[in-house]
Amino acid sequence: MVIHQFVHTLSYGDAISAEVLSLQACFKKRGFASEIYAINIHPRLVGRAHDSRDFRVEQGSQLIMHYSLGSPLNELYLQLNGVQRTLIYHNLTPPEWFMGVNPRVVTDLERGRSELPILCEASDRLIADSEFNANELRVHGFEVEVLPLPIDPERWSVESNPGITQLLRDDPGIHLLHVGRMVPNKCLEDIIRVFYFIHHHIERRSKLWLVGIDTDTELYSFGVRRLVHELLLSNAVNFTGCLDDSEVRALYENCTAYICMSEHEGFCLPVVEAMHFGLPVIAYASSALPDTIGTGGILVHEKRHPEIAELVNEVHLKPEFADSLAAAGHKRVTELGMETFNHNLD
Repeated sequence: MVIHQFVHTLSYGDAISAEVLSLQACFKKRGFASEIYAINIHPRLVGRAHDSRDFRVEQGSQLIMHYSLGSPLNELYLQLNGVQRTLIYHNLTPPEWFMGVNPRVVTDLERGRSELPILCEASDRLIADSEFNANELRVHGFEVEVLPLPIDPERWSVESNPGITQLLRDDPGIHLLHVGRMVPNKCLEDIIRVFYFIHHHIERRSKLWLVGIDTDTELYSFGVRRLVHELLLSNAVNFTGCLDDSEVRALYENCTAYICMSEHEGFCLPVVEAMHFGLPVIAYASSALPDTIGTGGILVHEKRHPEIAELVNEVHLKPEFADSLAAAGHKRVTELGMETFNHNLD
């Protein structure tokens, strides 16, 4: 059997790309031929995927397209004949989030939303990576299966970066972590306001680690950095950009808590990664986050920044509380492992 995949961009550390690579590994372990075709390929992943322009139809093969925005791949997907087509829906962020930030992204998302029903009609099978995403398609009358994103143990077999590990262990204060692109729907400004109360009113030695790139959202990133400056937090907030997996692992393993204040997530793999490494998770209960986290972390239903700051401090001061959250997170992660992922593929 031949099963190929389409993805607009194969990125290093990106949740969708992680699933693409996990699926390919699963297919190859089963003896299937499986290649990845993309428009953009991260330099670290050169050789792991082919240019989409090189794709050639193989009669009787299967094709999976990972869908999260309008893309030239959509037209190619619709034109295919003699191929069984599966669409995996990773959600389309509402374009309103990017208005005033990047008009091209707004156009891509609007195009993606308009083309979505056509692509669903043309597909032989529809899969979503969360119930939240599946319900977006079900309201239009489509039958959808759910295949949650897995934690791939092979990706995280890399050793933790010793420098970052030692840096955090030598600093006894609160270390708060967020991993993800700097995009408006992530509401990083709410994380910064929570951190303001931590740093200025609870623990001066605290640090905030914001891991992620701001490609295509530089205007939003500028506003976030300006807020950090205005709140006198410049020496305590680390904008790391893209990090190596070994560096991210060191942060997951040594920070105090993981925080997510996002108001729109199709799944949110970083909260699962945090739970995998025993890092207590505190998240705003929006979109797919309640389903993804389950009982593995703390869900807050209102953004009361001072109270969330006190909650982070409770995790910091009470090891038994942190340990109970770590255990709950590990339990949730077992439900999202590669074994479950492989079983759900059948």
